[in-house]
Amino acid sequence: MRCLVCTMAVPFIFIALATAKMFDFIQLLFGENNNTKKDVPKTDDSENDNMNEEALRTILPDASKKDIEKYVQQLNDIEDFDPVLVISPDHNWIHQHSFQNYQTVMNAFATDSLQPSRRRDKSSFCVFHFSDMTELYDVRENIRTLYPHAFFNSHAQPPQPPIGTAWILVKIGVQKSDYV
Repeated sequence: MRCLVCTMAVPFIFIALATAKMFDFIQLLFGENNNTKKDVPKTDDSENDNMNEEALRTILPDASKKDIEKYVQQLNDIEDFDPVLVISPDHNWIHQHSFQNYQTVMNAFATDSLQPSRRRDKSSFCVFHFSDMTELYDVRENIRTLYPHAFFNSHAQPPQPPIGTAWILVKIGVQKSDYV
């Protein structure tokens, strides 16, 4: 079922991006005189917060309103095009392996390949900021080596659940070239 959801999410993302570009194009065609100076439109921060909150509520349905607000602020602090890994915990995995083991794996995601006092999750244990996709995948492979039981293994009998469902979010901002 997880593979089906992932498979269905990818086409949805492309459709959503294509739709957004189409609306941008329509705005260009029917906006003010195209020969006038074009200003990059400001995105309403409350609109971004609402979209981020809605996405996080979908990804982390068990999170409290206070936690969601903290995660929204964490997303707002991230630069455009930086990847963010959000892991929603699998309660079956936690029940089987313990909450302490869950925190150990999440702590490894937060600190792998960083200086000792640095974290990429602002102590959220579920929202991890990376500088680029290469760093994200390198950390994932390091964690897979250290904690193989945290990842889905199709060869395990009986099949073992992964530690959670991973989502990769990329903050996409308006670029000046979109309106020139």
